Amino acid sequence: MLQHYLKITSRSFVKNRLAALINICGLAIGLTAGMLIILIIKSEFEQDRFHKNIDHIYMLLSNSRQEGTIKTGSSMPALLTGAIRNSIPEVNYAAHCSSNSQQLLTYGGKSIYEDGIYAEPDLLNIMHFPALQGNPITALGDASSIVLSVSTAKKLFGNEDPMGKIIRHNNQHDLKVGAIMQDLPANSSVNFHVALPFRIWERENAGTFRNWDAYVLASYVELKPGANLTAVNKKINALFPTPPTDINTGVFVYPFKDRYLYSSFKNGKPNGGRIEIVLLFAVIGVCIILVACINFMNLSTARSAMRSREVGVRKTLGATKKQVIVQFLGEALMMTTLALLIAVILAVLFLPSVNYFTGKNITISLSDWQLWLLVTGMTLLTGLIAGSYPAFVMSAFQPVRVLKGVITNKKSSGLLRKGLVTFQFIISIFLIITTIVIYRQQSYIQQRPIGYEQSNLIDIPARGEMSTKLGVMKNDLLQLPGVMAVSAGADDLVRFGGATDGIDWPGKTADQNFYINVSDVAYDWVKTAGLQILEGRDFNPAFGVDSTGCILNAAAVRKMGLKEPVVGTKLGKNTIVGVVADFSFNDAFNAPGPLIVYLNHGPLSHLFVRLRNDANWQKRLAQIEQIVKKHNPDYPFEFHFTKDNYQRQFKGIRSTGQMVSLTGILAIFISCMGLFGLSAFLAERRNKEIGIRKVFGANVTKIWLMLSQDFLKPVLIAFLIAAPLAGWAMHLLLFSFDYHINLSWWMFALAGVLVLLVALFTISYQGIKAALTNPVDSLRAE
Repeated sequence: MLQHYLKITSRSFVKNRLAALINICGLAIGLTAGMLIILIIKSEFEQDRFHKNIDHIYMLLSNSRQEGTIKTGSSMPALLTGAIRNSIPEVNYAAHCSSNSQQLLTYGGKSIYEDGIYAEPDLLNIMHFPALQGNPITALGDASSIVLSVSTAKKLFGNEDPMGKIIRHNNQHDLKVGAIMQDLPANSSVNFHVALPFRIWERENAGTFRNWDAYVLASYVELKPGANLTAVNKKINALFPTPPTDINTGVFVYPFKDRYLYSSFKNGKPNGGRIEIVLLFAVIGVCIILVACINFMNLSTARSAMRSREVGVRKTLGATKKQVIVQFLGEALMMTTLALLIAVILAVLFLPSVNYFTGKNITISLSDWQLWLLVTGMTLLTGLIAGSYPAFVMSAFQPVRVLKGVITNKKSSGLLRKGLVTFQFIISIFLIITTIVIYRQQSYIQQRPIGYEQSNLIDIPARGEMSTKLGVMKNDLLQLPGVMAVSAGADDLVRFGGATDGIDWPGKTADQNFYINVSDVAYDWVKTAGLQILEGRDFNPAFGVDSTGCILNAAAVRKMGLKEPVVGTKLGKNTIVGVVADFSFNDAFNAPGPLIVYLNHGPLSHLFVRLRNDANWQKRLAQIEQIVKKHNPDYPFEFHFTKDNYQRQFKGIRSTGQMVSLTGILAIFISCMGLFGLSAFLAERRNKEIGIRKVFGANVTKIWLMLSQDFLKPVLIAFLIAAPLAGWAMHLLLFSFDYHINLSWWMFALAGVLVLLVALFTISYQGIKAALTNPVDSLRAE
């Protein structure tokens, strides 16, 4: 029986080659998109899941009330972890670690910068990262040891055995290689190539261990099975010298396995995050596959007249309805299986591009049974959906009627096809409008004025002793032709990390409890950054040491409600000497928060150099490098253009926009393949009608219009439905940003015209071909 079905199916494919080719190609493209989206979604859900005890790992988060709402943060006091470890029996391990930073490693005359953290030994009891040599937990307990990844060890030592070798760290410490770890998995949220004993960080930041208000570290705990989270949270908050009195604030444990996908909080409660992007991709994948399935249904119903007699004869010879259903479902599944083979090849070819867009390192493995189970399920479901309508409709044909040439209600069949085509183009037009809006929003954010000139501003990280020689280096750099200004700061201009709610000002009310970004800078900071002074002045040695002065941005003035004149107002012990216009930092998509900067004559982390905008910047960079190396010879020269740092913020929205654009193009392509097939079959069915019309004088244009209008109506109806839906969805998306474009009529018109032109071009081939056919050939049988 199976052999019989395969023979019939193969004959049907050969007889209807165009339909089979269109169906297989459409299904292959749909399955390719589905497979790639499955890989993306699977990689998102696998984040951090390699930890053996992932269900018992928790991250500490804190809720604090600010301006009537609750803000959630992930930084903890340095004193908290030790107190948890010693006081809470439900905790197996507790550990904290610093944020990632560049560490200079020197061995045998070779110096490299590597991404590293300072961590307590128990961090590696909580999280399981495989070791190749030595014991990383023991090494982190020794303040004179260092733990390297295998790739970092390879860079420094080549083929030498690294164990026990002495590395110079940041030109300050000599550390012994105590362990070598495997490179951390790409799906690890905690990532580093160098792990350093936390005691080194503790010595360099001793002040943080005297202050319970210094929230600076990431903290993790492993709880015992069955631990009551509410009870644990109460015990943690009781450890603070002043426990929170508001039940909605304080520190709480949050499942580490949820932190990646559900990282967004609103008013102290989880409120989505990356899971929203995952759901978007899932919906897009389902839509693409549905478009491919609709193609199959449309072409099958269009060909139903050709196969009706086959069904009638089979039923007359004793075939049951069930057997006919099995035959047509078998054809659909066989076609879907062939499409899957093509889809796997296409997925392998397109995977590098997907990895580039998403920044991931996704691979296809034959041993990944979960992937192939999902792909097999998707393929079977696609085949069943695609083949279900043709199977159940054609199996219901009555032999007596179909053998007389009476098949079914042609009007209802035509309406169904038009409805399915309309649904296809609703999806396609929706994705095209989404693509246009996201692209315009991305361009607007990237190109909008940000408050200072980035292009000619260089940020040089102040490594080692360089931070103590900034004044001397500034004088040398200003001697170079083309160097317009030099300053320094504790933060780069793109991101300011420090914040406080402990600032007082005249007229401050009890409800004005909000965090203000704070930073330290050097003289000429405003001038070098290119900021606009609204009131007062920059830090300038001509006005004395300015040691008690500060500069605010306009957002801080507004939020504090300061009255004019602002300059001269006291903020605690500091006097405002200047106000600068708002400029973009921390979040390019939303309005800047309040910022206060103080003058600092001591070490700072970033040296800023403003260059003249001309063609000699490369020559000046070489001269700047010579000066920096003269004052800091033990460190490699390192610099960044501030503009490049700023543009990195758009990687996420750029990747999402590119993926949506790609899926929109795929949806249009599959839909147009279906239109091409439908127009070919319907032109063939109306072959004699066209011949008669030509005999009675119809020209090519009239016949082309007659055939085209039936297909253009569904496209126009789809536009009328998709446009308001897309407008509503994009309105919600855009108004989640402080800075956003306004929706304009031309975005919708452009999408409609593009889809209409593509559809018109697709069906014109068959229309013109049919119109040019000699009527003698089409009427020969009559």
